[in-house]
Amino acid sequence: MNISSVIINLKDKKFMQSALDELSIVPDCELVANQDDKIVAVITADDVNGEIAMFKKLEAINGVTNVAMVYTYQEDIEFDKDKLEIKTDISEILTNENITAEQICYNGSVNYKVK
Repeated sequence: MNISSVIINLKDKKFMQSALDELSIVPDCELVANQDDKIVAVITADDVNGEIAMFKKLEAINGVTNVAMVYTYQEDIEFDKDKLEIKTDISEILTNENITAEQICYNGSVNYKVK
C-alpha cells in the first residue's frame, strides 16, 4: 500500500469550494487542510499504478493546475520495484541505482500546466 501526502494547487482560490466538494467524494483521498489556492490531502493506493491513477484523477478536477507529492510511504516497495524492472518501457533513470541526481538533466517545461 502507498500512502502519500499531496498539495493540490488550484488556478485561483475561487475554485476552492468546488474543488473541495469534488475531492470530498474521491475514495481514498482525505482532505487535511486548505488555504488560499492550495489543498493538502492524504491519498492511499494499492501500488504505484494506483497512485499514478489517483494523481491523474485529482489533476482532472476543474480548477486544479497540478498535484505535488510532499511525502510518500510504500509498504511493499520491493514488490513494486520488481514489477518496474520487468517492464521494458521504463526509463533507465528510474531503474538504474547507479545514476545519481546530478546526472539527470531536466529539459521539460511545466508552462503548459499554467493557464
